[in-house]
Amino acid sequence: MYHNIHRAVDPDAPLQPLYVGTFEHTVTVGGRQRRFLVYIPEGARPSTAGVFVLPENGKTADDLWRESGWRTLADTDETREKLIVFFLEPEGGKWNTAEPYGKPDGDVAYIEAVYLAGAQRLQFCVHESKFYLTGCREGGVLAHMAAMFNPAVWAGVASVGGASVAPAYRKAAADDYCTNLDGFIDETHRLNLKKGEIPMPAWVIDDPDAPGGTDDGTAAYWRRSCGVTEAGRQTAPDTVTFVRTAEPPYAPNQEKEAFRVCVSTIAGASSGYANLLLRRIWKDFLYRQRRWMSGPGGDLRVTRDPVADLGMEYHYEKIGGWMREWYVYVPESVKKAPEAPAPLVFAMHGYTCTGEIYAGNSEWHKVADRYGFLLVHPTATPGVLEAANQACDPENVPLPAWNFMHTAPNGPDELAFFRTLLDKVCADHTVDRTRVYATGHSHGSVMTQTLALALTNVFAAAAPCSGVLFRGAGMDIRALPEIKGRRDCEIPIWMFGGEQEPWLLPAVPEGDNDTADSLRIWREANHLSPAAPADWTQGWTVHGRWHDLSYRRADGAPMVNYTWVDYMPHATMTEMSFRIWEEFFSKFARADGKIRYLK
Repeated sequence: MYHNIHRAVDPDAPLQPLYVGTFEHTVTVGGRQRRFLVYIPEGARPSTAGVFVLPENGKTADDLWRESGWRTLADTDETREKLIVFFLEPEGGKWNTAEPYGKPDGDVAYIEAVYLAGAQRLQFCVHESKFYLTGCREGGVLAHMAAMFNPAVWAGVASVGGASVAPAYRKAAADDYCTNLDGFIDETHRLNLKKGEIPMPAWVIDDPDAPGGTDDGTAAYWRRSCGVTEAGRQTAPDTVTFVRTAEPPYAPNQEKEAFRVCVSTIAGASSGYANLLLRRIWKDFLYRQRRWMSGPGGDLRVTRDPVADLGMEYHYEKIGGWMREWYVYVPESVKKAPEAPAPLVFAMHGYTCTGEIYAGNSEWHKVADRYGFLLVHPTATPGVLEAANQACDPENVPLPAWNFMHTAPNGPDELAFFRTLLDKVCADHTVDRTRVYATGHSHGSVMTQTLALALTNVFAAAAPCSGVLFRGAGMDIRALPEIKGRRDCEIPIWMFGGEQEPWLLPAVPEGDNDTADSLRIWREANHLSPAAPADWTQGWTVHGRWHDLSYRRADGAPMVNYTWVDYMPHATMTEMSFRIWEEFFSKFARADGKIRYLK
């Protein structure tokens, strides 16, 4: 019934979606099958946004697909990463807005099941920071109910003519412990966070012409969740916006500007699927914030497009037979002194992501602004990882993955790519070649370590985050010829891991686990003796969430370092980027092949 296509990875257009069109899917809820539609537009990129759309009573997903403007909006969105739209529908034509909180086979459970299906990567990849909910009339009520039930996975909710969630439901949600804290499952209530304390950006659009189309407390619920105590301000003739002014609990990883609730009253707004408001709902509200992993419940921050908002240079050129993408950030201080050699940081994204994602996730541009260095965010080409864990599955559609093991069929040579990339950046800008650094997250962490071992003379220091020197079959970069034959020279290293990712990186090194093994390798590479300390429990310092271990050279240079972060999932964060520069990268230079400690 629905037109769709499936294509193979094309080296001339590697980031185009491999599945395009409309796809019908089902989920099982309470032993019953319920359906939904997914629309993937041309131009949807890996790790894009996903918007869940819930219609009013009496309308199906097919009606919504045909008659609403969401497909047109997805097709014509001018951002580089177009949104994917999920069309849901009420069972038997009617949403149960009166269902009790926690009903295991109800409409909220259906939305939860579709979310879990949408988080899979079999045909597309929606990034975990970019899931949004919106609904019209009764669908708007269910959108709020679903957001209250599982608040840490949604980056925003908007309703038109339907926000009257039952007070009993709101109270039950507010009082319930939040066990899903966006990558951190807190089953023991260790942090004692309630669902009503998880901030949710929300836009409540009342429609006095719609039955039950006037809010009776939902906007106030979301204001409390966001910690907004101030009066709102008029931001449009029909809209009052409430924004938190107090610093959020995990600044700088959270931005108070993203803790916002908007309230509007627009007569007739919910008629015709609210089509006249869809662009405002998406462009002016939902798109404007993302919920990044790292802090409990996620870290809300304002969305900034690398080019349109941050002014990054965008490059897309053929290198080694593949079209390759990278972003270059030049802070104003560097622009004002173009002849002065500036340090350079390469920052690599993880599996499924892109340079755009890592720019927003790590916010290295803020560090570059403060300290005046050049920044490069490259993008990998699509590949399939054979490992099966929380981060990847061999059944996934090919998604950006660094080809450091040379296993992708006809895939690119990453070392050649980075050599070319360095040459191109140096040709365009005045680079201090003694102060070039590499960092990255997850799969990008292993790419970072590959560069540090294979191109040691290029880099003054490296900081791999949430990744280890894997010992598993097909993932041991030490077996690569370019690393086995490397020249013996030092490279300062600072590894990071989260407490909540033991499936990949044990938080504490002990015995011969992967973390201890990686530290042993780096101690050996940096001539620290013995390669493995007699006692891994010695030498730790703890401040806040950070647990730091450092091994120093005779002159005090911190050559091998490891940090694990309390209750942090498989993620990175702004504060980590600042620490890497301030306490590590800025302390090292490489001159005549040797590491100088700048103290």
